Amino acid sequence: MDIDEFLDRELSDLGLQTDKTEKLETEQFQGQFEPSPLIENIKANLSKGNLEQAEQSYVQLWHILMEQKLKWDKELYEQLSLLSRQFSTALSYAYDKVKIKAAHIYELISRAMAAMKEGKKELPFKLYSEIEEINNSIPNVFFEEKKAVQEQITSLYNELRSTTDNELIKRISALVQETNQLIGRISISIRANDMINAIVNYNKCIELYNQIPEGFLRHKNSIGMKLLDIYKSLSIYSEISSLQKQLSQQAPHQLQAQQRAPPLSFAQTYDASSKSAMASAKKERAKRNMEKGFYNEASKDIQEALQLEPGDAEAKAIHAKIKTLQ
Repeated sequence: MDIDEFLDRELSDLGLQTDKTEKLETEQFQGQFEPSPLIENIKANLSKGNLEQAEQSYVQLWHILMEQKLKWDKELYEQLSLLSRQFSTALSYAYDKVKIKAAHIYELISRAMAAMKEGKKELPFKLYSEIEEINNSIPNVFFEEKKAVQEQITSLYNELRSTTDNELIKRISALVQETNQLIGRISISIRANDMINAIVNYNKCIELYNQIPEGFLRHKNSIGMKLLDIYKSLSIYSEISSLQKQLSQQAPHQLQAQQRAPPLSFAQTYDASSKSAMASAKKERAKRNMEKGFYNEASKDIQEALQLEPGDAEAKAIHAKIKTLQ
């Protein structure tokens, strides 16, 4: 006597409905839950080694069984029994592969750690990439095993990160030191009026400054303040040099223009001479005030001189120099 016949007889003796009397109800229940597609799905995924997808359908199948409470379902029972055995076989086979992969990962971690101690830079990162690829191939159904492996991988990652950060700090420290040394040379060149070398080294400083990455603002700000002072001095020097060049170019042209120009009347000559004399006087007074440190007065004098003779290159150069001293 099988279990189905036993249950039918016992339920009849108790005056309860049997599976036969509940045939219609059972058919309705089976209409709501179709285990066959789930079973086929599980078998297909198991044959392909897709344990995670098979697990999802397997859990759904168990939910169907639990929804029935204690109502006997021979077909569902037999299918679950069969699938459980198949799962056991598949898990045993997959677990052996997981152990092999875990052992390989541990061996690669040891190699990466040894490479870091030897000062090798590229090899540890190459090994870490290989480790991550192997770890991702371990099915998530082996949570405990994967967690143990992940702890070792995380330890390696922290070592790599620490080594990388320390290397970056050393590199930036050397960069800052080199930049400050160049700034010292620039200051010496400016005091010696060696502006060509000062400009060359200033351009080098700017290149080094741009190599300092985010996260090192304290160093960037300190160097930036020094570079701004140098920028101001060199910009003024460049402007004065440009004006002096214009002055030297204008002098011969002005002389030729005077030679070609028709003679001025007495009134015109007197007016031009008067303006020129007043402008010269104001320039000289501006120079004296500069020597005394009276930069505001000197600025006022030179501006008045430029009003009288706007094209005076020397006056422009003096005005630019006063701006650097104010």
